[in-house]
This record gives sequence, C-alpha cells and structure tokens, in this order.
Amino acid sequence: MFIKVEPADFLMFRVIMTFDLENPDSEDQDVRDYLTEHDLEPRYTNQGEFEDRQCEFMQFGGCYLGNHLQNISQIQRIAVETELLTAEIRVHLNASPDAATPLAENQQTTIAQLVKDFHQDSSFQTNENGELIVVLDGDEVRTAASQLASVSSDD
Repeated sequence: MFIKVEPADFLMFRVIMTFDLENPDSEDQDVRDYLTEHDLEPRYTNQGEFEDRQCEFMQFGGCYLGNHLQNISQIQRIAVETELLTAEIRVHLNASPDAATPLAENQQTTIAQLVKDFHQDSSFQTNENGELIVVLDGDEVRTAASQLASVSSDD
C-alpha cells in the first residue's frame, strides 16, 4: 500500500491510499480491516493503473482520518519492518532473502520467532538516503537460532 498526503482546500489535506490489486502488500489486509473496524469510509474510491499495476485508490479527508492516519502508518511500518527483518535474518542463516523461496517448516518457525525476538527499535537505522535498514549482528542471530533449535529438539 502506498499512502499519499496532499494539500486540499484551505488548511486541509487529503489522504489517498493506493492498494495494488495484483500483488497486495503484507499490510493491505490489516489496513482494510482497520478501516472496517473503525467504520472509516473513503470519500471516493476508484480503480486504475499506477506504475503499470492495477490498483484501487481510496481517498479520505485528512481531518476525517485524524489520528487514525498515525495508526494506519504504524500498521504499514510494522509490516515493512517485519519484511526487512525476515530478509536479513534469512541472509544470516544462509537462506535466500527472497520470501518467495520456500523453507522447511522448522526453518519457517525459527525465522518467525527470531523476527519477534529481534523486532525492536535497536534493530533498525536509516541509511544516507533516509531508507529504513536492518542492523543485526550475524553471530547473535545464528546463536539465537541455535538456541531455538536446541529447545525445539528437546521437546
């Protein structure tokens, strides 16, 4: 999902949420669920192409969304952090960083737990372009994975 905030009438702004219909992002359903749970209805909806992808556009008034916009941004941030962490942990465990590459069930379980364990502010920084990156110690990740493997083998 892509969120665009742009000026509207006098001292107002509009929020346009763009959802890729062909390849939904991991946060899309959570955001849609949030909108439904909080009875937030877009002022306008439309479908069309955006960057060569078929998309759905939802337009809201900024005042109408109010603090909900922060909550929606937080849902999006957590999804992005989880994706970045997953890819980085996979690299440290010598697995393909591509989430589409299948893993054995025990590897999936280990990586999911490691993502939960390492999902903290200290695991993230911004690079010189202002992009969010993951900063993990590879040895620490491998040690945590080994500990999880030994616990699961004891069961």
